[in-house]
Amino acid sequence: MRNLKRIMADLYLAENSTVVQAEQFFQTDTEIATKSDSLFHSLQFTAERLLNLSEGASSAETLTRSAKILGSLQLTVPTSTRRWREVQFSYKPIYRAVLALRLLDHTLEHNLITDPTLQGYYKNRQAKNDDCQFRLFVQIPLIIAIFLLDAGLHNPKTADILYGKKIHSLDPLRAMTGDERKDFNQINQTSRFDLAQLGLQPSAYRGNCKNEQLLSEQTQLKQIKFILLLLQQVENGKSMLGSIAKIPQIYSSVVLPGRNRFRYQSLPKVALILKQAAQRQEVDARLVDQLLRITGIFPQGYGIAFLPRQLDLSTQEKYELAIVNQLYPPSPEQPLCRVVTRNLQYRRGGQNCQISVDYNLYFKPARDKLTIMPEQRLREILSKLSADWHPGELRRLVPRYWQPSEFFSHSDQQNLWNQAPRVIN
Repeated sequence: MRNLKRIMADLYLAENSTVVQAEQFFQTDTEIATKSDSLFHSLQFTAERLLNLSEGASSAETLTRSAKILGSLQLTVPTSTRRWREVQFSYKPIYRAVLALRLLDHTLEHNLITDPTLQGYYKNRQAKNDDCQFRLFVQIPLIIAIFLLDAGLHNPKTADILYGKKIHSLDPLRAMTGDERKDFNQINQTSRFDLAQLGLQPSAYRGNCKNEQLLSEQTQLKQIKFILLLLQQVENGKSMLGSIAKIPQIYSSVVLPGRNRFRYQSLPKVALILKQAAQRQEVDARLVDQLLRITGIFPQGYGIAFLPRQLDLSTQEKYELAIVNQLYPPSPEQPLCRVVTRNLQYRRGGQNCQISVDYNLYFKPARDKLTIMPEQRLREILSKLSADWHPGELRRLVPRYWQPSEFFSHSDQQNLWNQAPRVIN
């Protein structure tokens, strides 16, 4: 976890650098801005670091690494509204990019995208190879395009909508009116494309070989071309490529804080919100279904409270805690988790567990199985799960979830992704 935090810090610093350059771009003469290659270089560096962190030598390792990043972001994301910019411009771009990489792999693996060029790159990919064409011409441009999705927020016009024309006269986390939202989205879409089109220039080549210089420039121009294509299509609900970038953007806006409407207990409703977006034809409905095959309805890092399976439920007097830690659950409603308690005592080295609907307290069938517990027992259990419960609600309050961020804050309790036996509960 320590190494992961260092890399996340590097990514945050690089993203901050990109933010500063975007703000300079919107406040600087266009000709001056286009003469600088620092923006593209910063984005490339960030994309490469993230790709090295998320990709493994095998498909299984890649899934584990990706689950670890997504889960760690969820478990460590700041919830203070004062840190919303850090969430918006560091946590969310990283989260979206990793999710988009896995959705891209899935669509190509299942031939949902039939473009011969992309399929050719995918079938000939070479894991952990810096010269791999799939890495150079597809993955890195996809990450950069996702990093630019919120670049328009630094345009002074969007700042006026967020904060008000008088500085800080409005709450940037408020729910916008319909007209405000429409104007905000339009300015953001136009601004991010302008930034990419005019501000992304090939990085200067450092060397004496003319052939390598030409190859470097051609590679970067090809990357920029694909970035522009992605940004053009991201708001096209019928575009597969656009949806690969757009769906993770919607997903992260629900499962990570950043607006006043964020409610931890409502995170599993992200599946419903995605399906509603598909019904409005904002994203491709087929890709929404495929994403839920990858993630399930419970985000990585989400806290699951469940009943241990046992023969005699009439004697059930306890439940246990787990954290979602794997992608590709057997069904969207049955998360793959790491069990982190025994008799509600935190422990290390727990087993992985597939938790069925009948035993997951998020669902009513499991909650109905709980017998009436003594008040003192409920007090003990609820004090572990939530800090905002009220004694007067003890008899009717059955937790549907728990918040594991405090548990995860201890370094000796962060190894949720090492190999462990799996059981079905």
